[in-house]
Amino acid sequence: MVNLDVFDVEKDVKGNYKSADLFLIPKGEVYVELFEKIIEAFDEESFELVIEESSMPLPYYQALEIPLDVFEEKYEIEDESEIERQQVIDLCKDLLSLGFFDIGFKGEKVSIFIKHNGFINVKPEDIDKEVFQEKIEGLGEKDD
Repeated sequence: MVNLDVFDVEKDVKGNYKSADLFLIPKGEVYVELFEKIIEAFDEESFELVIEESSMPLPYYQALEIPLDVFEEKYEIEDESEIERQQVIDLCKDLLSLGFFDIGFKGEKVSIFIKHNGFINVKPEDIDKEVFQEKIEGLGEKDD
């Protein structure tokens, strides 16, 4: 059972309190944990960064470009089509902690897209359907 008292709420106030975006910091951490499990399950080593501009309003996409530039410099990402595993995890962790969703990563076997509506969408790329199904179903299993 999750202790709801430990959740931190991050606040982003706009203008003279004309609006405010509130989001839970642990939500991003949970996404990153699942994201890491997916990468591990499919044994992906590198990814291409994929941003679906059509899935978000233009101002949101433009705001996302600024942190992307900062983090690409921070993690020394020179080519968005070839980002190493740990760089992808760190980038994902930073972006989600800021409340940015609608970002995706395309690997050799699967594509992983983290959506603003609360889903992580995993699509098979170059992998057998049965193997894909087996690995997806195995994500919820725990070793005893």
